[in-house]
Amino acid sequence: MNRLFTFLLPILVGLLASLSACKKEQQDVDPNPNPPGGFVASFVGVRWQMASFELDPPQDLDGDGKPDSNLLQFLRPCDLDNTVVFERNGTMSGDNGKLKCDDDPATSKPGSWTYDNTTKKMKIVDGDDGTVSDWIVDEASARYLKVRTTITEDGRSYSAVITWKAV
Repeated sequence: MNRLFTFLLPILVGLLASLSACKKEQQDVDPNPNPPGGFVASFVGVRWQMASFELDPPQDLDGDGKPDSNLLQFLRPCDLDNTVVFERNGTMSGDNGKLKCDDDPATSKPGSWTYDNTTKKMKIVDGDDGTVSDWIVDEASARYLKVRTTITEDGRSYSAVITWKAV
């Protein structure tokens, strides 16, 4: 099995679990996701479900000799119905959807996020282990959110583009 697949799949599943398992609760720390002046990004307060997860350049992740770009095909149905909400106070909430995975955490500390509208950069912090993911918001509206991140392994960089749809 390809090393990138071995590296990416746990990250993807962990991202989905940490984002979707968050229960809505207040944190004592206000990360101030909105800059002064009252700006609120269009994706705030919307329930998001992952619609696509593309890897560029495509890699043969399953060892079948064909490059794979669509990472959703490697997820379980119980992961595909998970949702996340970027709350106005800088926390994340969401749920695991109707299809429950056997390994879904019963509870999880809420993650947090910040967004810089000038640079279009978003920082996601996992509430359980503190893992930080940096995203660049390519497109955003109240109906869809398209972000990209860079993954580097063995000196090679890969771009991952995630599109979320409002549900």
